[in-house]
Amino acid sequence: MFKRVVSGLLLIALVTAILVTVLAPMALAQDYRFQVRQNIVHLFINPDGQVRIVYDLTVAADSGSDPLDVFDIGLPNSTYNLSEVRASLDGVPLDRISDSPYVDHGVAIELGTRAIRPGQTGTLHVEATVRDMIYQDSDDAEYASLEFAPTWFDSQFVRGSTYLEVNLHFPPGVTPEEPRYHSEPFTDARVEDNRVIYTWADQDASASREYVFGASFPQVYLEEGVVQKAPAFGLNLDAICSSPIIWFILFGLGWVFISVVGSRAQKRRKMKYLPPELAVEGTGIKRGLTAVEAAILLEAPLDRVMTMILFGLVKKRVVAVESQKPVRLVVLKEQPEDVKLWYYERRFLKAIQEDGSLAQNELRDLAIDLIGDVNKKLTGFSRSETKAYYKDIAARAWQQVEAADTPEVLGERWGEGLEWTMLEDDWDERTRDVFRDRPVVVPTWWWLYRPWTARTGPARGTVSGPVSAPTPSGGGTPVTLPTLPGSDFANTVVTGIENAANTVVSGVESFTGKVTQTTNPAPKSSSSSSRGGGYSCACACACAGCACACAGGGR
Repeated sequence: MFKRVVSGLLLIALVTAILVTVLAPMALAQDYRFQVRQNIVHLFINPDGQVRIVYDLTVAADSGSDPLDVFDIGLPNSTYNLSEVRASLDGVPLDRISDSPYVDHGVAIELGTRAIRPGQTGTLHVEATVRDMIYQDSDDAEYASLEFAPTWFDSQFVRGSTYLEVNLHFPPGVTPEEPRYHSEPFTDARVEDNRVIYTWADQDASASREYVFGASFPQVYLEEGVVQKAPAFGLNLDAICSSPIIWFILFGLGWVFISVVGSRAQKRRKMKYLPPELAVEGTGIKRGLTAVEAAILLEAPLDRVMTMILFGLVKKRVVAVESQKPVRLVVLKEQPEDVKLWYYERRFLKAIQEDGSLAQNELRDLAIDLIGDVNKKLTGFSRSETKAYYKDIAARAWQQVEAADTPEVLGERWGEGLEWTMLEDDWDERTRDVFRDRPVVVPTWWWLYRPWTARTGPARGTVSGPVSAPTPSGGGTPVTLPTLPGSDFANTVVTGIENAANTVVSGVESFTGKVTQTTNPAPKSSSSSSRGGGYSCACACACAGCACACAGGGR
């Protein structure tokens, strides 16, 4: 009887052990599914070299998710003091904070009874202070450099897009002109509480990937000894195969990849001529900009901007185009008495040389001054609201053209709103679509541009002096305005303006690059970092601006 009882107890224990072994992992394997609605981060760089990191994560649990009862938040390194990390959910303090078992450098924050239930939303607030994030700038020994990647989550847990915002608060006393952003330009800059603040914002970011932001500033605003010296070669050698062949392949392919990507990035960088406004972001819309000034605000290609100025002068019967290739312009001796020229139009006229060509250095100076003028006009106003306002004007200009019910009105409205319609990126395709199968009467000013030019004076393709502008009512050779099929007119217009854009500016990339050197010079710091992602973080930094913030996620 005793042996039978013992055998029964052993069988029960064995079954229990098996059940525990099988079911325990199932119980631990929580099914977290959520969306990060917002990830707003503030980094405060203090003179003693410490950086206070503040997260505000607004998280929504999916309807089919298990309750979100723990979050892992990545931090740049392990120099934080766990006892000083603070967290709260919707303003209620959380006290169960420990080192994360999933993130190399990070904390696990348990929500306990305040777990976010399926279908609910909560805002997790986390504060931590770290050191050793600030390095000597790789290109300027007098500058300090910092790079940061906000925490992200494993893609198996998180879905949808998120609003990502990173605010970098420089040390007190740094002046607005001194900081330099790294590869990613900031979207806003301002001064608050004697601190310059760079803000990077992305309305449609992914919560499951890494985004890197960085900037440099003078070391004089930091205490002596807090800036880390960049390692001569900081790669994690344990992560690289020791075979010389593998080394050769990896570095060879890496060099090719970096060269290709770097070349493309450099080209994109050259085209960004508009300087970020370093001032308190204002409110309201800056009205009263011309179409050309609006094009600068929207950072339209400079060849298009110069072409808009040219056609504005042609419409005003001030300039005629004698030749397209090479471009030859002539200032008309008979001009309307009441013509009003904008300041940039007067500058454009000064760029026309005796042989009718355009002095490229004069056009570059014009572009630089125009960019600076627009930037000043935007001071105190909201750039985002102002951009939306002028995009709407461009859209309404197209609506007016589309609503024209006769060939005469169609040509007139298109001519009146030409510069505004050119603000659209797909202007050429839109022009072809709007005019397809619709006859149009050619605007009178188009006679001052090829191919229908019929002037008194020198023959086409030559310039020997000023000529008279032909008009239907005199002042030149009388002409009859033709009515053309819409598709023919659209092709002629698109081709003509494209030719003008290609010839007014000789080499748009070179032209814009030289303008950008003055209006929005590239930052001197070119720091970069190598970081891990997903559940783990391999912070193998080999740069002067290393500050690896690692991935976190639910469990």
